[in-house]
Amino acid sequence: SSAATPPPLTRYFVPLYSLLFFLSVTAGILRVQFSEEKETFICEKACSLTGTITTSPKVKNEYQTFTLRPYVENRTENSLYDVEVRVPLYPLYEVGEKMLLFGKVILPKMSMPHDGKKSFDYVMYLRTHSVGSEMFYPKVEQVLEKENTFVVRLKRIQEDFISTITTYVDEPASSLATGVLFGGSSMSQELIQTFRVAGLSHVVVLSGFNIAILISFVLALLIFAPLIIRVILAGVFVIFFVIAVGGEASIIRATLMSFIGLAALSFGRAYVARQALLLSLIGIILYEPIHLLHDVSLHLSFLATAGIVYTSDGVKVLFKTIQSKTYKEVIGSTLCAYLATLPYVIYTFGTVSLYALLTNVLVVPLVPAIMLVTFLVGVSSFVSTTLAYMLGYVDTLLGNSIIGVARIVEQLPFSSLQVSLSFFGMCLLYLGLFFLYFWSIKRHASKQRNETSFTKNDGLISEILSF
Repeated sequence: SSAATPPPLTRYFVPLYSLLFFLSVTAGILRVQFSEEKETFICEKACSLTGTITTSPKVKNEYQTFTLRPYVENRTENSLYDVEVRVPLYPLYEVGEKMLLFGKVILPKMSMPHDGKKSFDYVMYLRTHSVGSEMFYPKVEQVLEKENTFVVRLKRIQEDFISTITTYVDEPASSLATGVLFGGSSMSQELIQTFRVAGLSHVVVLSGFNIAILISFVLALLIFAPLIIRVILAGVFVIFFVIAVGGEASIIRATLMSFIGLAALSFGRAYVARQALLLSLIGIILYEPIHLLHDVSLHLSFLATAGIVYTSDGVKVLFKTIQSKTYKEVIGSTLCAYLATLPYVIYTFGTVSLYALLTNVLVVPLVPAIMLVTFLVGVSSFVSTTLAYMLGYVDTLLGNSIIGVARIVEQLPFSSLQVSLSFFGMCLLYLGLFFLYFWSIKRHASKQRNETSFTKNDGLISEILSF
């Protein structure tokens, strides 16, 4: 219907949103200037540090990592950047635990796979996540107490849910399943590298897809309730979910877009993704301008979403020979997101995955299924252990299928190439992609007009001969 069709770009679109963008940057900078500036806690010689775990520990091969909020005498709680701590795998720690550590606290250093990439500022990237220093294998002298705030309780519910899933789903599928559902995967370093080479890293990163699934589930579950009640409760569940998983800029972007969509639904207005995307970016910049320059996850999330929102409709018409509507959507959206992020990925990380499009076409249709089954595994465990084990078996098959595709692609020749690209080169590559897109669309439109004209003439000749 016409109500669902995005309005055409007017001559006021670019100057209006450019003005809003620069006003938000200015307002964000002013807000930061009047707020208390955080400092980095450093202790180059071994010292004692007291702090509280603020993120759920991520379990890796032989260690676990978490973020610690330091407590320093005569300093307010939010005046220091957090410390990222790496400790042995056991004993396992929990979010909200207050602990006393002894060791060195140092500035972050680049490590693989981003070691030596001048265009990737790892220190500033950690700053966007409120982390200013690192602590490797300190001596844990004492666990003092456990906080029991509302945020901590939400995070513990998430941890318990993940623990339940790992009970019924075999490794490494369980790590993948929890990563798909909650992000922040605890997959092994080898498996993370496999997914990176295959171009599937985004599968275990929280995105708008997770938010959309959650909203759809709540709206469907409360189908009997008035619309305004369903919208409000969906928004509340989204807020709880974001608090539990941690509010990174990319998930905040998706949340803001979803709230704009919910507002449009409640007022009976059409949802325009293009406007929602720009307004969400403006909101993030207004709150924390540092994300504009240094948050790589936000950059990739925005570029991928912009590629889908602005170009997917034009690209999908090029695949008219594909009969399956689902695969036409998957191929079109994946191609748009891949090309929209490709120059930036090469510039920032210096790598390119040649088979990313192929692997995403094979894997992306399985992502909603594994997300739904993983959720059902956790819920069914409270009802029937047998049902949970059955669903866990299905979840294991889905996870192993995705992992199997990634491992096969990793073994293919030239699966990952090292490519160096300057900032100017990135801009030229984007310019070339823009020209290629508009040329393809114009060529397809011209071909379609010719086919339409030929069909009309052919019909006229048939009528004359018939007569």
